[in-house]
Amino acid sequence: MSEFEYFLFENFDADEEAGNPSNPRNFLGKETDALLSEVARHPAGTYAYSDCCDTYGKTLVQKLLDGGILFSDGNKVTFACPIFLKEDAPVLHREVAYKAEKIVDLLAGSLEMLYRCCERLNNGFSTQCNLYHILCGMIFDGFFFDYLNGRGALATKNLHPSGLDYLSVIYEKCESLEKLSTGTLCSYNRLTNESCALQSFGDAMGDRFDFYRLFRLMEKGAVPEKFAAGASLLQKAIGGSDKDALLAQTVTLVQNGHYLPEVMELLECFGYAQNGEISVPVYTQTDKPAIIEMEHIVEGCIGTAMLDTLMELSSTINITAVQHGVDKLEIANELYHIVFGSINEYLAARRIVETPQYIQGEGRCLKCIEIY
Repeated sequence: MSEFEYFLFENFDADEEAGNPSNPRNFLGKETDALLSEVARHPAGTYAYSDCCDTYGKTLVQKLLDGGILFSDGNKVTFACPIFLKEDAPVLHREVAYKAEKIVDLLAGSLEMLYRCCERLNNGFSTQCNLYHILCGMIFDGFFFDYLNGRGALATKNLHPSGLDYLSVIYEKCESLEKLSTGTLCSYNRLTNESCALQSFGDAMGDRFDFYRLFRLMEKGAVPEKFAAGASLLQKAIGGSDKDALLAQTVTLVQNGHYLPEVMELLECFGYAQNGEISVPVYTQTDKPAIIEMEHIVEGCIGTAMLDTLMELSSTINITAVQHGVDKLEIANELYHIVFGSINEYLAARRIVETPQYIQGEGRCLKCIEIY
């Protein structure tokens, strides 16, 4: 039996839906590994629905059908969401590496313009640090999604019968796929509302020590020792897991310099402040014109190349998800993660952007704050 890692890209409030039984975070895990392993063992379109139900129970099968993990026409069962198996790894590594490096070569021609935009930020951090947060994070994991989605190159939404809007992606646990799924710089953790975001951007090689992870762990009611001090400080500062209260205090600190000592202690604990002052880049509305200009520069430089890359890969690459007839736009969404994560690795290796240091058990990331 294979083991799988499950990733969810939710378009709903994770706090509000934490206890919803239709939330895939509440039914994807070890109990579904065996069922998905059996689907994967059969060539696409050959696994009988009746056999699947007899072996694993109709209730569990139906839950995965309703959740958009599996598809059945009443006779056969196939995968309905992007899934990447060990045998897919060689072709993924080969095709993505080639295309990502080509896009970095194109992007190199616009670096001087991007550098000039970074110089206008005047936030006390290096051009490489600002490029990491803006190019690798905000643009590739934000603006470019809208750009590519608007041109029909990928999906960003999937409204399920439960009323929840999310995309699911599944990876078989193995070293070769781990380098693509969790090992590249393509993962945002964002504790956010309409006014502020306490965020980090990096890989997903561990439990990143940030506020997003703390709040998710508190939802599960099982806060590991590493986060225990932070959870205690959160209780002391704002009375518990109230993200709006924490973010409001952060805005007050950034805009007015006023803060509660308990809040500063909490921010220092999670690496957003040091010695009574914010110690990470802060991006505000005054920075927006420079960031928007950078978005347009990147779009003009590599937009067409990225569109062509995604359309080609999602249609022709010989991987399990394509064989099972999974929606090409959903496949393209995850392939985009793999491609831009690989691009970011090339940018870091060439020292075009800052390289986050690896921390045992957490992976690599850099943190920043956005004020909207």
